[in-house]
Amino acid sequence: MNHSVLAIATAALTAGGCVWYLPAIADLQAGADRPRSTRTAAAACVLGWAALALAGGLLLALGDWRPAAQTALAGLVGGVALWLRALRERRVEQREADERWIALDAGPAPRPPRSGRSSAVGLAGWLVVGAAVASLGAAAVLLSGGGTAGTRAALAAGSGVGVALLFLVMGLRSVRR
Repeated sequence: MNHSVLAIATAALTAGGCVWYLPAIADLQAGADRPRSTRTAAAACVLGWAALALAGGLLLALGDWRPAAQTALAGLVGGVALWLRALRERRVEQREADERWIALDAGPAPRPPRSGRSSAVGLAGWLVVGAAVASLGAAAVLLSGGGTAGTRAALAAGSGVGVALLFLVMGLRSVRR
């Protein structure tokens, strides 16, 4: 497949992602008006989408697809790391809010009830994204051309299973909360 086709598809995907990264940029610009966890989650979102946009540019500029794939993977890993940090910060903020409510003797902070449907949709989202990332990673390993075909197949299967399990665990953790 021609790299320009992949670059155009990446540009279209990145343009469609504005529904996520534009509000995230607004959260980052708000600065201290937003909680620290919100700003960290926004930084994770912007990092992921910026890496994907850069990967699309690299597909147009370079003859090889590997630098673009590495850039997109680096953005994904960095975004997930920031997102996990944002989750930890959110838990700390929630604990502090609970302590303030206890100090007022008003009981714990009210939390909106979660429906079972939103949990199922969230888990399905994690599973779909995990399957896509695992499939793309396995395909990249298979097409890399290094080593024997059996070695590449074993590495692709192992890495695909590992990535899929990682997304499954993260999805189950988000549903449990």
